[in-house]
Amino acid sequence: MRYPTVMRSLAPTAAAAILGNVLVRREDLIWFDGLRAPRFQLPMRGFLVVGASYYLSIGTVVHRSFLAGDRAAYRLSLVVLAGNEVWNYFFFARRSTRAGFLGVLVYTAPVCLLQATLIRDRLSALAFAPYTAWLIGYDVPWTYRLWRLNP
Repeated sequence: MRYPTVMRSLAPTAAAAILGNVLVRREDLIWFDGLRAPRFQLPMRGFLVVGASYYLSIGTVVHRSFLAGDRAAYRLSLVVLAGNEVWNYFFFARRSTRAGFLGVLVYTAPVCLLQATLIRDRLSALAFAPYTAWLIGYDVPWTYRLWRLNP
């Protein structure tokens, strides 16, 4: 694989993963641990597994869409990557459960749009589908409940 291909297909995911971890400071995690948690909240290890799975799946989408020349999927996947990191900022850095809930609602739109766009690439669609289901089935209700418990 040539260097430009790696940079345009793998670097965005790696950069987002690194940036996302840098933006969340120790104090932010202490704040998070102090929140009243919904009964169905995963332990932190569970969130780490979901995060790693997300970066693997979105990385697959970015890479495959770049190699296939699918500009729509590639651009949308970059929007999803950026949106995830923006959500981390609004939730953790601003320490706002309300912003976390509203942000996840906004973030759901590009994720669902990307999932629909991936219909042309079965492998990418299958790789990303668990994250889309997680977002709608867990993240939206979880952030709502977290906000209501910690207004």
